[in-house]
Amino acid sequence: MRLDRARGIAGVLIVVVCAVFAAPARADTELLGPLRIRDMTPFNILRLDMLPAHAVAAGRGSWAIEADILYSNTFVMSDNVRSYLEARGGGRRALTQADADAIQALGEDAYYVDGEFGLLDLTFHYRVASRTSLYLTLSAYNFTGGIFDGTIEGFHDTFGLGNDGRDWVARDRFQIISSLDGVKTSQLDSPVDGGFGDPVLGVRHVWPLSRSHWSVVLDGEAKFALRGERPFLSTGTNDYGLQVSLQGKYSRQGIYFSSSFVQTDGRVLGVKLNRQVIPTVTAAYEVGMTQHTNFLLQLYGSESTVRDSSIEAIGANKYEASLGVRSHRGHVIYGFAVTENLKNFENTPDVGVSLTLAWVSLHP
Repeated sequence: MRLDRARGIAGVLIVVVCAVFAAPARADTELLGPLRIRDMTPFNILRLDMLPAHAVAAGRGSWAIEADILYSNTFVMSDNVRSYLEARGGGRRALTQADADAIQALGEDAYYVDGEFGLLDLTFHYRVASRTSLYLTLSAYNFTGGIFDGTIEGFHDTFGLGNDGRDWVARDRFQIISSLDGVKTSQLDSPVDGGFGDPVLGVRHVWPLSRSHWSVVLDGEAKFALRGERPFLSTGTNDYGLQVSLQGKYSRQGIYFSSSFVQTDGRVLGVKLNRQVIPTVTAAYEVGMTQHTNFLLQLYGSESTVRDSSIEAIGANKYEASLGVRSHRGHVIYGFAVTENLKNFENTPDVGVSLTLAWVSLHP
């Protein structure tokens, strides 16, 4: 079933990409760079995750306010929990504390995460020199059972992707149960509706490569846990990261590669991360559909933050693909994107959507 799901996703991506390239060529388009999408994996959501560097041209003294709203529907579990739910039977029933106790009494690592995670990243950019800028990101989280379970199941059924156990539990619930590395966690509802995360401070420098369409971008960031550990809102530790990007911009097409390394620590959803360095790579292709509107295809790969577990799936790498459309009119940039898991469906959100709205002052 999982192989069929992967093939179905690949088929959907091929159809969409072919439709875009079948569109007639347009005049030169202002290219904006890769999608600014964070990883929304439950055990990754609170750590520093560096966004791909934008490619908006700006001069010294210019500034911008950028709002990125991300919303993901997550339904992931370990194989032993899948076996437990199948044996439990009884159709669509929400998990109870008795189910949580039974899963945690299996005597081995286990996890189940079902819910919808919302995130607002508000970033303030300021260009302090012709090639150097500073930025500050403030984050706000929202946790809910959601309303999209039925829609996602219908989408999966339409394209033959499979629902991987969704029909064994109630829809639109927020439930987390885990027993990982000896730490037991039971959240049969969201303990908080939401709140503010840790602020992130960053610096970016651009090096144009002479006589070419390419440039190198270096980003350095730090996430500060100013208020200590807060369940569902902060890992309780500072994170630090570096990112190197290679950006190529032509008349109507842009090609972008990014590689980042983030040192992280602390806890997420009660699970200890341990001090480690997490590598992440992204690749994006941008093409102008009209003079003001661009289409983007973006691929994402990263290592898991949870490694001290006997469950292979939770420590597997994460692979996601995003399709997006963005438009730039005057000072305003706005866009929409959809992200789908490509592989290792037991540790990554099934589907996510993102909205971008930015106001850019290109000249001081």
